[in-house]
Amino acid sequence: MNSLMSYLLTFALSISGGLYLGHNYTKNHYEAQIASDKASRQEAITQAVITEQAKTQKATAGFITSLRIEQGKSAIYQGQAKALYVNGTFGINPSNCAITFGFIRLFNASATGEASLPISTDALCSPIDIAAVLSTSIENHRKYHEVAAQIEAIKASND
Repeated sequence: MNSLMSYLLTFALSISGGLYLGHNYTKNHYEAQIASDKASRQEAITQAVITEQAKTQKATAGFITSLRIEQGKSAIYQGQAKALYVNGTFGINPSNCAITFGFIRLFNASATGEASLPISTDALCSPIDIAAVLSTSIENHRKYHEVAAQIEAIKASND
């Protein structure tokens, strides 16, 4: 009987030891697989971030280059406008080009989009000359193109 008991005890210990070792092996296998999947997922995320940063840097560099080109053009246009006004080229006589307060009121209203009613000082000449108005118009046009290019660059980098 002692022999039977020792066989049963040995059998039970062998089964429980096998189950324990099998469970640990399976558990370790799945933990290693999860860690591997996590590492590969993290690598894919890192690669996507690097790619997105490269696209953003390229779009930013392109935008800055086009911005500098537009600023150069704007400076040239402003210089030409002032030269035309000062030299009296194309029949523009500086003494005949007075800017009235009414024009300034309408010019500012068009920039803000607000309605503006005529006032009694509209016919008076202002101290602003036409070169300043042309320079402001050219600068506003340049800023519009900068913002439009920036919006396009942002849209392109998000595609």
